[in-house]
Order: sequence, then structure tokens, then C-alpha cells
Amino acid sequence: MKKLLIFVLVLAVAVGVLGYWRGWFNVSREGVQVDAEKFKKDRDDFSKTVSEKAKVVKNKFANLWKKSEGLKGDEKVQAEKELAELEKKHEKLVSQLKELDDAGQDRFESIKQDLSRTLEEVEKKMQDLTNKLEKGKGNDSE
Repeated sequence: MKKLLIFVLVLAVAVGVLGYWRGWFNVSREGVQVDAEKFKKDRDDFSKTVSEKAKVVKNKFANLWKKSEGLKGDEKVQAEKELAELEKKHEKLVSQLKELDDAGQDRFESIKQDLSRTLEEVEKKMQDLTNKLEKGKGNDSE
């Protein structure tokens, strides 16, 4: 329980520091003024960027399915397994994007980090699979 309390405290401080640094609120003699528009703009900008990347990922995903159609046997089974795994990660990405749109300042940073990490994983996995499929096709033509 103590570790959970410390984690929540550290997270609250991190969100506070991030919010202050990004200009989401200011501290003055009158108190704390929250700039909801600045936060909304930052959230929308990040959401737009990730949405665009998610569309690119979706297109690459469709191309990978096409490339895997020519495979046979174990290569095909392995590629389909990896593509199914990628599809789950893409669905998670879409779900996180929806979550981001509804997020307040308190959850924005953690969702942003999760989204960035998921997007990185998907892009790396797609690149690895693309390389495997290209190598597989190179072996077929020899």
C-alpha cells in the first residue's frame, strides 16, 4: 500500500511539473490559474500526430498482408501469426487514441507515454516483418 501511495505521489508531481513546463497552468500570488486551452491544444496536436502515424501503420499493415500472400508452408503460418499479433497492437493503438481524446490533464501524460511506446513497438515489429518478407521473397527468386 505504501508503494502505491508513493507511486501516486510521484505521478502527481510529474504531471504537475509537466503541466507547469508546458504552460497548462501558472502559479502567482492570486493562486493557480489553469490554461485549459493550452492543454487542449497540446492534447489535440499530439492526437493528430499519432492519428496520422496510425493511418500510415494501417496502410503498411495492408501491404504486409499482400506480401504474405505468396508465402507457403511454415513461412506463411509464421507471417500470419505475426500479422495477427500486429493487428492486436494496432487495435490497442486505436483504443488508446480514443482514450486520449477523453483524457483530462491528470491522465494525459501516462496515456501519451503508453501511446508512444505502443506506436514504437508496432513500427519496429512492422519493420522486422517487412524485412523478413523481403528476405523470404529474395530466397524464392534465387
